[in-house]
Amino acid sequence: MLAQALLILTSGLFQVAFFDGGFDMPPSAVILDGERVAVSWSDGDSFEILEGRLKDGKTRLMGYNSLESYGPVHSWGDWKAEELYVVQKQGSQFVRTKVWNCKWGQKKDHYDRLLIECGDLTEAMLAEGYGHLMAVDEEPVPAHVEIQKKAIAEKKGMWAKGVPKGIITSLHSADEGGGKKPYNRLADPMTGKTRKREHGETYRPCQKVCHDGSCLVYVPFSMRYGDDKADCLYVRP
Repeated sequence: MLAQALLILTSGLFQVAFFDGGFDMPPSAVILDGERVAVSWSDGDSFEILEGRLKDGKTRLMGYNSLESYGPVHSWGDWKAEELYVVQKQGSQFVRTKVWNCKWGQKKDHYDRLLIECGDLTEAMLAEGYGHLMAVDEEPVPAHVEIQKKAIAEKKGMWAKGVPKGIITSLHSADEGGGKKPYNRLADPMTGKTRKREHGETYRPCQKVCHDGSCLVYVPFSMRYGDDKADCLYVRP
């Protein structure tokens, strides 16, 4: 493994710490459209640009998805949520170990984030099991599907303790509003394709929702960070 993780008890809560893994003040930079720029990684699939013509731009990387970073919310197979949270933190460290080659295709998502492609990073995250394919409107890259299948066969990263039929990547409660029928999105590990599962259910905060062999804890965005952070997002002994 590229990093080992230790859960340290601090003030009654666990914090993820990394040791003996070779993460020696890794560079926080990417080559973006041919220009090296400093970046601040938010998690395993997004960063903020700190300099250059796109300074202050927030991004979402295309081609793969990493596990949620705001708490221990994923579980499947023999994994405990706290263990998959450690895998997520390892992936967030891994992205900082190299200067990746990225490009912006002049597109943004509905959160006004720049949609960035980093081909070498995508392949590396899939190969280590720190990310998984999540094709929404496009077809998965066949070579990337094969990389993910190899990682699954070798039980890398998130695949070490089981492979669900589908990974829940987002949950939407019926009381969220917005005028659209609520749905949950799932990604197929063997194809990289995603599908919507429409429903009419209302979820309570911290409710565990399970489909296709995987589970995700529902936490509204307003309760993921800061003073209003949901109690279930803290890892306790």
